[in-house]
Amino acid sequence: MKRRLILGLLGLLAVAAVGLAAEHMRDIYKGSLEERVNALASIQPGLGTVMIEYGDRFTNTYYAAKGGNWALAQYELKEATEIQEVGEITRPGKAGLLKEFEHSYLDPLEKAIEAQDWNAFETRFEAAVAGCNGCHAATGHPFIHYKLPPAPMQNYIDFNLKTKPKVNIEEGEEEGK
Repeated sequence: MKRRLILGLLGLLAVAAVGLAAEHMRDIYKGSLEERVNALASIQPGLGTVMIEYGDRFTNTYYAAKGGNWALAQYELKEATEIQEVGEITRPGKAGLLKEFEHSYLDPLEKAIEAQDWNAFETRFEAAVAGCNGCHAATGHPFIHYKLPPAPMQNYIDFNLKTKPKVNIEEGEEEGK
């Protein structure tokens, strides 16, 4: 009986020690630089999480262009591209596909925005949607099928504000202007 109690307590101590070690390994403020970097890497979002924001911004790009708010369309597309970069870094195995999608579909969409050409935009947006769904199918996710919602993702943004795209959208962004 005593032996079982001692073995049980030793087992509990071992489990606790492993748990504490695992907790320490995930603490971004403790441990060696490598342990802290590994802890940060372990909590990075997966591509599914990134794609939620990507889809929202992609949808907003459409409604901003449709409403003639070309500056907002340009901004939303730029933000979609930036969140895509998070996916490229955290999921390097998908980086090539994401970059190819950007060059094949988002760059032409940006050109239509810069030209404030709704007809070209709509055609290129439809092609981008087909590209999205084709990529999902090709990567084993055919059950993820983007379709344009009947309204923008946010109802607090004026998508009909008439604006023009910026000549250089990156200008002033780094300084927080």
